[in-house]
Formats: sequence, C-alpha cells, structure tokens
Amino acid sequence: MRTIEAVTVHPEIQDGAPVFSGTRIRIETFFDYMRIGISLNEFLDEFPSITRDQAMEVYQLANQQYTLEQIRALVAGPDTQLVPNSSRVFAAA
Repeated sequence: MRTIEAVTVHPEIQDGAPVFSGTRIRIETFFDYMRIGISLNEFLDEFPSITRDQAMEVYQLANQQYTLEQIRALVAGPDTQLVPNSSRVFAAA
C-alpha cells in the first residue's frame, strides 16, 4: 500500500481537488507548471508554502504518469489499486 503524505483531498478544500498538504495549492497547478517547462526550483519560489519533499513526492508520481484522478484515488483510501500510465482505478471488493 502506498501512502502519499504530500497530497490532501478534502471536499471543503478546492472543491475536493488534490492539493499539497497544508495548502490550498492544487496538484494540477504543479502539473501545469511542469508541462510548460517551469523548473522545480522556480515552482518552489512561486509557492514557498510547499516543501521540496512535497514537490518531489508529487514529481515522482508525475514521472510514473499517475493522473490527477489516480492521485485522488490513492489519497482517498488504501483499498484502491491503480495502474500507472492508464486510466484504470480499481476499488477492492
């Protein structure tokens, strides 16, 4: 089972979108910055409330090609199984 400490999902924070724990900054924002070529250091300069460890944990998920929905499912509970680099999310029976 994988524990993701860098990400929080709560229905009252950013409408339930995955955010960096302890912040209201969406993981999607990080993905957008990476997609347009902004460096990790530049991202951290823009968002000083995010720690390097948090950013690195999410960066590793992005490198493994987890989608935002898969990250949300990972954070949601230990009974969820995911297949990286696909849109498959399985709930344990």
